[in-house]
Amino acid sequence: MEAPAPAPVPELTPLTTNNTRPIPRFPGGFLQGNLSEFRHQRLKLFRDLKETCGEIGTIRLGPVSTHVVTSGSIAHTLLHGHANDVDGGPLVKTFTPLVGESSLVLLHGPQHRKQRKLLAPSFQREQLAHFTQTMVRYTLDAIDGWRDGQTFDVHDEMARLTMRIIGKTLFDVDYRHETNELLGAMGQALEHIEYLTSSLVRIPLSWPTPRNKRVREALRTIDTTFREMIRQRRVDHAQRKDMLSSLVRVRDEEGQPIGEDQLHDDLMTIYSGHESTALSLGWTWYLLARHPEVLARVRQEVDTVLGGRPPAFEDLPHLRYTLQVIKESLRLYPVIFMLARAPTKDLEVAGYRLPKGQMVLMPPYIIHRDEKFFPDPERFDPDRFQPEREKQLPRYAYFPFGAGPHTCIGNHFALMEKQLIVATMVQRLDVTLVDSEELAPEVLTVTLRPSHLKMRVEHRKDAPVSRVA
Repeated sequence: MEAPAPAPVPELTPLTTNNTRPIPRFPGGFLQGNLSEFRHQRLKLFRDLKETCGEIGTIRLGPVSTHVVTSGSIAHTLLHGHANDVDGGPLVKTFTPLVGESSLVLLHGPQHRKQRKLLAPSFQREQLAHFTQTMVRYTLDAIDGWRDGQTFDVHDEMARLTMRIIGKTLFDVDYRHETNELLGAMGQALEHIEYLTSSLVRIPLSWPTPRNKRVREALRTIDTTFREMIRQRRVDHAQRKDMLSSLVRVRDEEGQPIGEDQLHDDLMTIYSGHESTALSLGWTWYLLARHPEVLARVRQEVDTVLGGRPPAFEDLPHLRYTLQVIKESLRLYPVIFMLARAPTKDLEVAGYRLPKGQMVLMPPYIIHRDEKFFPDPERFDPDRFQPEREKQLPRYAYFPFGAGPHTCIGNHFALMEKQLIVATMVQRLDVTLVDSEELAPEVLTVTLRPSHLKMRVEHRKDAPVSRVA
């Protein structure tokens, strides 16, 4: 038998002061460094780096050195303790064409705190309660449209559903018949972001290439739609309960409303979140279908708690195991699998020197698999998130929606939406995977897609038939 190849030995970056520890440098090619692995095998690169370098290591993307933190403790220190000393860096700034320069994703420091304070009341869990009926009703509409034995791409169906939900809850508009145009425009914009983050040579968007023409048209479609909605809601917000109307009524400390450009960028940020929710739901269905014993427990809970009626906001605290399933799926496949920051000044974190402007990547995908906190980390086990066990987890062990001041502002909305969609579908459907083989994630810019995941549905013969009013 051939002997296994020895593990690569990390080099050490030189000490810069007498008080800092050297950061191990992960081996890479002479010219490209680790760029090829970063583009094509990013998750494997992060796993190998943790095994080789430990809690932190340096990779090279072409000529650019980038640090990768695989320790939750160090990530927590950087995201919380040094929140005012970092920004999103070049990776996060590539989202500017999609979310705008005034997005919460891109703002930092006092500007970020001010804008988040204005938006936060609209995202409190209690304020979101009146959206539950829409979430359940649209899920029931989707279920009614599926035939017994029908197979479909899970991500595509979840994207249509979550896009319809966000359209109604954000704008009070039902995009059921307009989904293809808007979904296509958003998809084109997201594809452009992926292109920007994976290309060494970036063609400016102003150049008249076929790709750029498509991207500019997509951005115009989204921009025009949002600005028309904002202007209309300035006039007729009083009687509406959608999120945009709530934001239009917000006033700052000087009594001024949120400006149109700022509100536009905030809406772009919120709206684009439907895609990450759809991806997350895809992974939840993948895991449930591969673990029928877990699916059976969810169904038993749903049938017991709901007794044949559709779920309501008041039921959510009682659908505990359903929520545990969602949290465990987010552990294995976090909404954002890789966070990026860049110090705005030289920092020393956990004894390591992080130079100003040098990008630092922190992958929750790796951090969530720390055996100290999650024994047998690749196993899908929703009981890890039983209330008493979850309380024992340190804050830095699990952060699927990000951490620090830039924690996703829509995390309560997303968890509530997933819990209601899963409960409603499990109540009425039997689901199986068309292909039972293990699915490798498709790595997008900062999210993971369950590509080509096909699911077959059958309506439960004993399913309740009552609907939301």
